[in-house]
Amino acid sequence: MNYAKKHLTESEYKDFIEVSAGLKPADLVFENGTYLDVFTNSFKKGNVALCHGLIAGIGNYKGNTAIDITGKTIVPGFVDGHIHIESTTVVPHIFAKEALKHGTTAILTDPHEIANVMGTDGIRYMLEASKDLPLDIFFMVPSCVPSCKYDESGAKILAKDMEEFLSFDSVLGIAEMMDYAGVINRKKTVLDKTYLAKKMDKLIDGHAPLVTNKDLMAYISAGVLTDHECATMDEALEKLSAGMLIMIREGTAAQNLEALISLCKEPYASRCMFCTDDRHINDIMDFGHIDNIIRKAIKLGADPAIAYKTASFTAGKYINQNKRGAISPGYLADFVILYDVKGVEVECVYKNGVKITDEYLNKTCKNTVSDELINKSHNTFFMPAIKKEMLESKEKLRVLGLVSGQLLTTDEGTAAKISVNDDILKAAVVERHKNTGHIGLGFIKGYGLKSGAIATSVAHDAHNIIAIGTNEEDMALAINELKNMGGGMIVYDKGKIKASYPLTVAGLMSETSAEYAKKKLCEIHEAAYALGVNKGIDPFMTLSFTALPVIPKLRITTHGVHDVTEA
Repeated sequence: MNYAKKHLTESEYKDFIEVSAGLKPADLVFENGTYLDVFTNSFKKGNVALCHGLIAGIGNYKGNTAIDITGKTIVPGFVDGHIHIESTTVVPHIFAKEALKHGTTAILTDPHEIANVMGTDGIRYMLEASKDLPLDIFFMVPSCVPSCKYDESGAKILAKDMEEFLSFDSVLGIAEMMDYAGVINRKKTVLDKTYLAKKMDKLIDGHAPLVTNKDLMAYISAGVLTDHECATMDEALEKLSAGMLIMIREGTAAQNLEALISLCKEPYASRCMFCTDDRHINDIMDFGHIDNIIRKAIKLGADPAIAYKTASFTAGKYINQNKRGAISPGYLADFVILYDVKGVEVECVYKNGVKITDEYLNKTCKNTVSDELINKSHNTFFMPAIKKEMLESKEKLRVLGLVSGQLLTTDEGTAAKISVNDDILKAAVVERHKNTGHIGLGFIKGYGLKSGAIATSVAHDAHNIIAIGTNEEDMALAINELKNMGGGMIVYDKGKIKASYPLTVAGLMSETSAEYAKKKLCEIHEAAYALGVNKGIDPFMTLSFTALPVIPKLRITTHGVHDVTEA
């Protein structure tokens, strides 16, 4: 975590004021350009002066070094208000390189994916992996490990386990409180966590799809501040009116911006921020990170000034008060220089007044995890070999329906067997943490697979192995191969591997490179689509979320398909 130091030394402080007053030249001045004034929602002309990694002033300044940016625009560095780095499929230092190239200078991350596999060791892994990176990585301590009573994760984290982490400077609060029912019903183990955060003056992030009326009031009264699960304007407006901050999400599977684009104007925008939540690294490389959301918002009609402000200032205030997210005296010199405002065409990025170059990233983005935690992360599969008979059932099973572009699912009744013609496929979730032998079975409709099987160890949030297929033979082979390669994603057909992507860190992340990750993701996606998976969904991200039992309606876990709206 390489944030600018909290305070200047006394001599630096005096020097900084003298530069701001125009009595001394700045370290660096950007001349003849335009900058975004987030306080008046307008673009203005003016030189921008830097000193000691901070913005010293705007106006007629001179510097020891001057850079002419005629025709270009400076906007504050982008902030991702809620992300799971694990969902990119790469470890933090690899993700940091790509995010910075796209103008993201800070993120607020929740490591609950790896925590559900490795417990507190998973949190320590991510803290160590984020040490001294040029990207500012702030943390929220996972609040729901496991996510709820239906989940069978590799660990359990209680309030007493969270307190140590909450004392760290880089940890700002507790992460998305997915067990909204536990809050509303005043479950002691849940309220122990929210009360701990309030007692320590820490933030509490929310996760409350379709929670409304007095249930919403109770949820917010516990101290929950945000929500990133709004799928409609009505839902978002009710939560805004109740005082919540809304995180507008554009991930790989869940994309809510189009439905919520009306939030990108006042009086709503000042209470909103952007987030990616779960986004594969290839999507970041090909389409962008937060810059992608800004670009899409502008195309949907948002005022560019508002779009950029939502991408920086609101989240900046949420995570770090008045030091981040504005081109203004005293703010961090974290900014993006754009060739084109509407197209969000990035020329370069500055972090703490330092230009981000490939050479700088290669020098600063290193793996800093201890050997002990690396070894633990490489050994997280404890399960028997799976035979096809273990995936068969003589009883009717519930059918989970997919909703394109959303995480919500529908109840499609029951089925007795696989019917490829009717797009009814067998699904299985195999427990892999504690060798329980539990296997949950059901059917999924809307996936489109016509042959073979697909499996992954990225299955939110417990991250057992989830597989879907047109036959149990290929499903069993895919599951066993995943175990043998230490986790990841795989496409099987007619007894042969069509494509695979090993994720050896807890079955969630790769330690190789962004280029390798992109190549493997492209290969497995192409293999999945070649077998008939609907082009309107991401084959792996969509599948992984069918196992997340904190989003309505039906979900599949190691105990079968559940209606999670039922008590």
